[in-house]
Amino acid sequence: MNEMDENGNSSRSIPVGDPSDWRLVMVISRHGMEAYLRNVENPMSEVETMFRLSWEGDDDNLLSRIENAVYDHPQLLDDFAADIAIETNRVLWAPEAIVDGDDDPGEMIFKEVFAADDDDIMRDYADGCVCLYTLAPGLQSFLQRTFPGARIRCHQSVLVRRLGERTADMPRVYIDMRRNEADYIVMDGRRLLLAVTHDWHDKEDIRYHLFNILEVYGLDPKAVHVSLSGEREIRNELVQGLRREVAYVMMTL
Repeated sequence: MNEMDENGNSSRSIPVGDPSDWRLVMVISRHGMEAYLRNVENPMSEVETMFRLSWEGDDDNLLSRIENAVYDHPQLLDDFAADIAIETNRVLWAPEAIVDGDDDPGEMIFKEVFAADDDDIMRDYADGCVCLYTLAPGLQSFLQRTFPGARIRCHQSVLVRRLGERTADMPRVYIDMRRNEADYIVMDGRRLLLAVTHDWHDKEDIRYHLFNILEVYGLDPKAVHVSLSGEREIRNELVQGLRREVAYVMMTL
């Protein structure tokens, strides 16, 4: 049975039988958490929502909020294989050849941009690039202890892997919008040019960041493919306006 509180948070226990028939999928961000179960024995079955939580407040208590969310939902600790996506704007991409050089300067490079301890900086690899990221002090060690063997990925690297498999005759920009944040993934063929997250408060903010990115990378709006996903109302408004300025605009499938 679903339980929903006054903030719109919901949770429920899901009868699963054998945990090995299911895969746990979690998304963790500074705004909240979500958890789902996917039946790997029956891939066509509906994905089951375990809980959705949102919260407000400063980031100083973020790890405690995440820990409490896990312990308040003991089914998470069943013996599921797990994928965990970390949604964060504290991300830095660099060539693998540089980051994994003899001196392994990845953490040092990251700390030139973001404040973090070495143990809190996580790494993903995608097509010759390294995604360095962090969310909350102590989160990496907590997840490794609590979900041993889980595949932990930055949400940006998940997007890069999925979108990088697509091809087009022109450079393409993918914009994925959610509450007050938008991800911009820029590809030229299969080559990653940029992956970044920007805040937004109005659709003009999203548009501004798009054209700023095009200018910085020397991309002609009349020779670029832009794909939009996420916040439906804002997305629909942007599509109509951008079609007057950009060669090809569509919704991301």
